Amino acid sequence: MKPLTRFYALCLITLGFLCGVTCSILFFQQWQLYGGSISRFVVLSLLCVVCRCLPLYISEDCSIDMSFISTLTIVLTEGPLAAVTICFLTSPFVVIPTEDGKGYTHLFNTDIIKTGFNTANLTLTVASAGLAFALTGGTAGNLQLPQVLLPMLSFIVVSMAVNSLIMILLFVLEQQIPFYPTIFRMFLQLLPSMLCAAPIGFFLALLMMGTNVYMAVLFMLPLLLARYSFRLFLDGQKQQIAMVKTLAAAIEAKDPYTEGHSQRVSDYAGQIAQEMGLSPRRIEQIQLAALFHDVGKIGVPDAILQKPSRLTPVEWQSMRSHPVIGIQILQHTSYYEYIREMVLHHHEYYNGQGYPDGTKGDEIPLEAYILSAADAYDAITSDRPYRKGLEPEQARQILLKEAGAQFHPDVANTAAAMIAEGRLTVTTLPKVAIAATEKTAAEGEG
Repeated sequence: MKPLTRFYALCLITLGFLCGVTCSILFFQQWQLYGGSISRFVVLSLLCVVCRCLPLYISEDCSIDMSFISTLTIVLTEGPLAAVTICFLTSPFVVIPTEDGKGYTHLFNTDIIKTGFNTANLTLTVASAGLAFALTGGTAGNLQLPQVLLPMLSFIVVSMAVNSLIMILLFVLEQQIPFYPTIFRMFLQLLPSMLCAAPIGFFLALLMMGTNVYMAVLFMLPLLLARYSFRLFLDGQKQQIAMVKTLAAAIEAKDPYTEGHSQRVSDYAGQIAQEMGLSPRRIEQIQLAALFHDVGKIGVPDAILQKPSRLTPVEWQSMRSHPVIGIQILQHTSYYEYIREMVLHHHEYYNGQGYPDGTKGDEIPLEAYILSAADAYDAITSDRPYRKGLEPEQARQILLKEAGAQFHPDVANTAAAMIAEGRLTVTTLPKVAIAATEKTAAEGEG
């Protein structure tokens, strides 16, 4: 962690600790004054811990949990002070299974700064959102519609805004990512899960107010079943991606000089697509298509793939058949239907001079052009036995020169700007292979 990032984290931890302690003191003073129920407090605390201990891993660096459901329920039934207090005091008891399911992360095996930062983030987020809830007329126990809608919406929006701001400042300081428009993308990514969780939290609050707090325990059983079903769905998706990567690795094993090419292209394409403002769903599709874009090379003779010198015209004809072969492979499953067009057209040119069909302009989806530029960039900047890879700046010049000819002008300009700022990079795999001269490099021989 960089010194400035550490300083930011420590400042946030201090602020979060002061906020948590202050809110806890105020809550227990009120709780004692009005004769609060110990059993109610314990059940709500257990509900909060359970929700925070059951995350769903969407990817290696992204997970969602059900904590917002319990937090909103506590705010609606007990008030913001109770929510902050319970979230703050239960943090040391949160035990989260690792993504591989082989271990757990908890207070005693996690870096203290990371634990403190996460606790402070949650505490400050709930406190800020709780304040917005109160200022817009929200009161504990008042669940009448439509009066409660504005306070609930305020709580949701402020929760997302504060959490996004805290996290994006950390990423800006540590990873030098741009504040804008990343902050808005992070906010929008949180929106669907928050909006889906809010009705569940509201219904859970209704049960607790209508009968007693123990109804929350019974209600959690079908909720946990739904979570389990969703986890199975995510596991199935991960297995599909693992199979794709295995197939890509098997293809690349035929040509050792293109090791890691598909993964690098996937990373590049995802970064370009994100920079161009595409939705998370479209970005995911582009990255999956990138992993599959060379699957047709399984039908190209090894002698051509592994040839240590330039290909003859006849050999090039065989090599250029791989997009069509790839489509023939993918047509046997409907699961990958939405990526077929990208795989087929990733060697087409914007001016219609590419292959296999010579389509051009808007006849080809933007995603295919993004994949094409990412493929070419990796080809330009990597080595082959018979030529040396170019520097990123030289690749940038080629992209700009071919904008409107080989490459979609918007895609080429976006990628060139990212290269100039040093933001089109890959850290997941070592760079091993591909291109050099302007013509063959721009063709994306990978």
